[in-house]
Amino acid sequence: MPSDYIKGFFTIAVLKIAFINLVGGGIFGLGIGFVPIHTTFMEISQNCTLYESADSCSTVSGTSCHWGYSNVTSKTECLFNDAIDCLIFNGTTSDQCSTLSYCVWTFDDKLCQHAAGYTAVESGIFSGAMIVGGLIGSLIIPSVVNRIGRKKCMIIIGLVSIVSSILVHVASGTFTYGLLIVARILFGIAMGALCCVGPMYVEEMVPDDYRKPVGVLFQVFCTFGIMLAALIGLLLNPTDFTKNVDMPARFQGFDAVVTLYAVLVLVAGLTMEESTKWARDGGAAENIQLVSKATTPTKTLAWGDMKLSLFVALCLCIAQQMTGINAIMNYAPNITKSMNLKPLTGNFLVMVWNFVTTLVSIPIASRVSMRRMFLTGTLIASLACLCTGIPVYPGVTSENTRSALAGIGIAVFIAAFEIGMGPCFYVLAQILFPDSFRPRGSSFTMVTQFMFNIMINILFPISVVAISGGVSGDQNKGMGITFIFFGVCGLLSWVVLLRFMEPYEGSNTEQENLE
Repeated sequence: MPSDYIKGFFTIAVLKIAFINLVGGGIFGLGIGFVPIHTTFMEISQNCTLYESADSCSTVSGTSCHWGYSNVTSKTECLFNDAIDCLIFNGTTSDQCSTLSYCVWTFDDKLCQHAAGYTAVESGIFSGAMIVGGLIGSLIIPSVVNRIGRKKCMIIIGLVSIVSSILVHVASGTFTYGLLIVARILFGIAMGALCCVGPMYVEEMVPDDYRKPVGVLFQVFCTFGIMLAALIGLLLNPTDFTKNVDMPARFQGFDAVVTLYAVLVLVAGLTMEESTKWARDGGAAENIQLVSKATTPTKTLAWGDMKLSLFVALCLCIAQQMTGINAIMNYAPNITKSMNLKPLTGNFLVMVWNFVTTLVSIPIASRVSMRRMFLTGTLIASLACLCTGIPVYPGVTSENTRSALAGIGIAVFIAAFEIGMGPCFYVLAQILFPDSFRPRGSSFTMVTQFMFNIMINILFPISVVAISGGVSGDQNKGMGITFIFFGVCGLLSWVVLLRFMEPYEGSNTEQENLE
C-alpha cells in the first residue's frame, strides 16, 4: 500500500468523516454487547446460592433470600425463600425436578437448581427489543433524512440515545423489566436511523479513494463496541461472594458506558458538516430530484424498477442475519458455557476474536471487491455453522471433542463474518442502489435485516429450549439443530447471491465498489 495513500487516509478531512462511522458503529456495538452482560448480571442478582456469607446474602438485590440451615446440604447457606428446596431433587430426573415451577434441571450435571435470571421468553423479548426499535427507526428515517438533512438527523439520534440511556439507568436501578424493554426499543429506534444515516453520510462525503476502507469502519467499530461491552462486563463481574457485591452499582457502571457513547453521538451530530451532496441535490425540498455529478437530472425510479436489486438486498439480509451472528453475540455466555468456559470469560474471548478479525477487513477492502468479500465470507461462515451444530448434537461426539469442534466452528464463523460479510453489508446496502433510489433502497435493506434480526433474537432462546424438550432437556440438542439450520440458510443464500449479485448499471462509483 503506497505511503501517500496511508497519509491521505489520516488527513483531517477523511478522519472527520470516518468519525461518524467510529461513533455510530461503536454505540451500535455497545447496544448489541449490552444484552449478554445485562442478562448475566441479572442472573447473578437473582441467584441466592452464589452468596457465601450472611452479610453478602442480606445484600442480594434481585430477589428475596435468607441465610439459614439447609436440610439438604446440612450446612448454613444463602437460601431462596421457597417452601421446598430444589436441591432435594438432585440425582433424580428432569421430570421430578420440573414438578416445581421455579426449579430447573441441569442435564449434564444431573442437578436440580432454582431458576435465576430471565426466562427464555423474557430473554428473547429483551434481546429483541432493540431490534424492534431498529425496525421502526429504519421505517421512519427515509421520510426524514432527505427532508431535514443528515446533520439534524444525527443530532436527533444523539438526543434519543441519551434519553433511552437515562431510562436504562432507572430500569437497572429499580429492576423494572417493563421500563427496560421500553428503553431498549427507544434506543433501537435511534440505532435503526443511525444505521441508515451514518453509512449514507460517509458514502456521500468521503473521497472516492477511501470509500471502501472508511465504509467498513462502521462494522469495525461495531465489533469494538461489542468487545468494549464484554471487557467492562468482565471487569465488573463479581468474584468474591463473601461480601457485598453491590450489583446495583455494577449495573450503573456498565450502563454509563453506553450513556457516554450516546453523548458522543450528539457531539458528532453537532460538529459534522452537512452533506454537500444533500445540499446540492435540493436540500430540504419535499420532492427532491437527485442529480448526478454532471447536474443532469436522473429518472425517478419506482419500486418496480428495482426488483432485482431489492431481491439481492433480501438475500444479503438472509446471509447476514440467518447464519446466526446475533445468536452468538447475544447468547455467547450460554454458548461458551457448553464449551466449559465461565460465562463472561467465554463472552469476552469471543468478542475479542470478533474485533481482531474485523481489523483484517480494512486492508482487504482496499484490494478486494465487496462482492467477493461478502460471498467468500458467507460460504465459509455457513460451513462453520455446520461444523458447530453437528458435533454439538447429543451422541455425535464425546464431550471434549464436542467442545473443541464447536469452539473451532464458532471461531471460524466469526472470522468469516467479520472479515467478509459484516464490513461489506453496510457498504452494499448503499451501493446496490442508484443515487435516486438509495434512501429507499438502504432503508428497505435495514428494515429487512432488522426483521430477520428480531426473529433470531426472540426465537433463538425459545427455539433451543423447545427443540431440547423444555428447560430441563438436553440444551445441546436444540443448540445443534439450530446451528445446522443457520448453516443451511447461509448456503442457500450464497447460491442465490453468487448468481444474481451484480453491479447496478449506474455510476462508476457503484460499479467500482461492487466490481
